[in-house]
Amino acid sequence: MKFLGNISHLSNSGKLIARSSQTPPAGAFVFNKDKKKIGKVIEVFGPTKEPYISISMFRSVNLENSKLDKGNDLYVSINKKKKGRRTRKKR
Repeated sequence: MKFLGNISHLSNSGKLIARSSQTPPAGAFVFNKDKKKIGKVIEVFGPTKEPYISISMFRSVNLENSKLDKGNDLYVSINKKKKGRRTRKKR
């Protein structure tokens, strides 16, 4: 896991907004400091040097119990898929 950034605020649409120094791929899983999966990266916007990250939180995440306060650290898991050839069965 890599450090993603810090929590900025909760948007009106219910998305968690974080400030980062990197650009994670859309769909990457986001974790809190206790290594609990809290959501997925939906959108990256704003300045390129320090973009904002929009995170869609999972329904199972409870805001009070998951330690998601302003300024808390977030982490991202970037799974690199291996590119391989898919072969078809010969008939």
